[in-house]
Amino acid sequence: MKASLRIAGVIAVCLAGPGALVVTADNPQYAFSSIDAPAELGAFTSVYGNNNAGVLVGNFVTADGSLDGFIVQKGIFADVIVPGAASESRGALNDVNDLGQAVGGFVDDTGIEHSFVRSKGGEITLLPDVPDAVLTEATSINNQGDIVGFYLDAGFAPHGFILRDGVYTTVDYPGSTRTILTRINERGQITGIRRDPDGHRRGFVLEHGVATTIDVPGSRNTRTHGINNQGHVVGYYDDADLISHGFLLKNGVYMTLDFPAASDTALLDINDRGEIAGTYDGFTRGLVAIPVK
Repeated sequence: MKASLRIAGVIAVCLAGPGALVVTADNPQYAFSSIDAPAELGAFTSVYGNNNAGVLVGNFVTADGSLDGFIVQKGIFADVIVPGAASESRGALNDVNDLGQAVGGFVDDTGIEHSFVRSKGGEITLLPDVPDAVLTEATSINNQGDIVGFYLDAGFAPHGFILRDGVYTTVDYPGSTRTILTRINERGQITGIRRDPDGHRRGFVLEHGVATTIDVPGSRNTRTHGINNQGHVVGYYDDADLISHGFLLKNGVYMTLDFPAASDTALLDINDRGEIAGTYDGFTRGLVAIPVK
């Protein structure tokens, strides 16, 4: 079942930009570590999600060229494959909640992408597609089982969705040409990315019917990807040269956080301890950034 909820007329849009930008190329407040798939399994690793137990999920390219998901728990790297999926994408993971449930997407043998939930024990449950969609991708799940993501309609335009109690609700940012939702926390705060008519991408946080624009000062594009239960937001932005930098928005202040000496950085999730997951060097290597006390 699908309902339609356009943000216009339902929520107010808050355009007031918070805070100042603090640029720190090698920030001493965070210790960065690389996360890579074991060499015998593959390479090109990106960490998309982390929970409060330190479990990591994401995707990597296997030695035979397939795109697989992975989960890292207690130092053990486990390959994730949806049975019957095509090698193009066999089970990439986007998020994991504190119950160990992870969500992601896979491609079937006809080239259509679908979504799934992986339980803590490894059981795969396929999610129903958004009705009439040609692609459905779940990007986040909270502890209540609420799922957000995006789908492509018949014209291949992306729309955000919320899946709650078996019902899909479409979320379109007012005036935008594209909308995707990227994360949902336990307070029901949702991050997303919109593409405006001027072609620029801007982030937003949706809470209690109010959408707040997230736009890093001076950036060409801003993408919001993660939010913890304190409301701290991470993502990445493009500078004037279209180089991507990670950012943290905390207590109204933007802070640039880049992996040292990397060509680019994207921050994709943050847990309640402030531990950040992401990727760098063109989405080829995963990262974790730990706050230094």
